Amino acid sequence: MNNSLDYFRRRIGGVGVDGIILDSPFDHHTQMRLCIARDIPEPDTNGFADALPQWIMRSVVRSKGKALVLFTSTALMRSVAQQLEDEFSQRGIKLLVQGFDQQRHELLQEFKRDIHSVLFGLDSFWQGVDVPGEALEHVIITRLPFAVPNHPLIEAKLETITQRGGNSFMEYTLPEAVLKFRQGVGRLLRSQSDTGMVTILDSRVLKKRYGKIFLSSIPHCPAEILTAEGESIFVETEDW
Repeated sequence: MNNSLDYFRRRIGGVGVDGIILDSPFDHHTQMRLCIARDIPEPDTNGFADALPQWIMRSVVRSKGKALVLFTSTALMRSVAQQLEDEFSQRGIKLLVQGFDQQRHELLQEFKRDIHSVLFGLDSFWQGVDVPGEALEHVIITRLPFAVPNHPLIEAKLETITQRGGNSFMEYTLPEAVLKFRQGVGRLLRSQSDTGMVTILDSRVLKKRYGKIFLSSIPHCPAEILTAEGESIFVETEDW
């Protein structure tokens, strides 16, 4: 997280050991591009759910399908899928959605077979998905993956941090979200010949102070800021 192993050390009780961060075998500067939607409403506002379908479609069109779209909410994923089903069909793009008729492994096999298809996935698709080649050239992250603190174990951890005077958001919620975010981004490049883009449809990554921690926790690569008018503003992630 944020180019440091400190959080992981604390989590495993390894505070007294040395750590080393090794370079990736991938050349992210030439293999990956980061795209961030600047003008989409923030996820906790009323306009986000209304705006998300067209931002997703706009993103999918850029890569002509070949996209894994990662969600954090089942209800929102199904709503977006229902709204976009006809448009995907009209464009000749097959839409695969987790949680309907097919099992997870069947969805992945179909996604690999139909190289222009689009797969909508939830928690289990943020990690452990390996689709090298042209079937996956675009990862779309609809929302920063902050966990909802309704699990008893998570609640207990947050309470423990608060009781000792710590900041539960900075010490647990944010680091866990960043690690999951890194996993999601990591679905894109699975071989040294892969290329593609990662699109983030959560404007908080630009507008909130903690957004820089997310951005600095993934490899540097060319980036573009997407506006509501369809313009692209090119930047370098080193600037963050």
